[in-house]
Amino acid sequence: MPAMRPDTTSKHPSPARPQSARMQPLERVRRLALWVQLLCAAGAAMLVLVPAQLWSRADWVEKVARNYWVSDSSIPLQLDAASRAWGWAASCLPCAVLLFALWQVWCLFGAYRLGQVFTAEPVRRLRRLALALMVHALAQPVAHTLSVLALTLGNPAGQRQLVLGLGFEHFISLFIGLVIWGIAQVMQQAQAVAEENAEFI
Repeated sequence: MPAMRPDTTSKHPSPARPQSARMQPLERVRRLALWVQLLCAAGAAMLVLVPAQLWSRADWVEKVARNYWVSDSSIPLQLDAASRAWGWAASCLPCAVLLFALWQVWCLFGAYRLGQVFTAEPVRRLRRLALALMVHALAQPVAHTLSVLALTLGNPAGQRQLVLGLGFEHFISLFIGLVIWGIAQVMQQAQAVAEENAEFI
């Protein structure tokens, strides 16, 4: 019976995985969070600059008002500096709500960058974001009403407009706010489960 020879077959190491595959999940979350925060900063800048630029130009205000705000083309618009200033102040209401919402997104992903996923901070930010979106669904039509009133308040009696309308985008904002509120509730339950499991370890 021939003697058994040991297996001298060399075991080659498996090829190295690419660097992208070796990237830790937390590092990916941090990079994503950084991009989201940059988008929040860009969005905040647009929310501040675009309305100010619009209301500073009488021709732009008239074009937008005639096309989207005032249904009766025979009604004159007051485009003096004071009327446009009041209109800009009215438009600041939904812009301020959206700025608050963007700040909550910034802080939310800032917590993710720090590795705080199943903690109280993301839940708090999600709830505030949800509330901001639901408030925006109400603030937007109110701002629209006040803006039209600012442009027609100087007209003679019978040529002033008080417009209050709800559009599809307002219901979308309310719906998204409710969805995010539900996600926050689920995240709170996940946080409680994570803390309970940590106590057994």
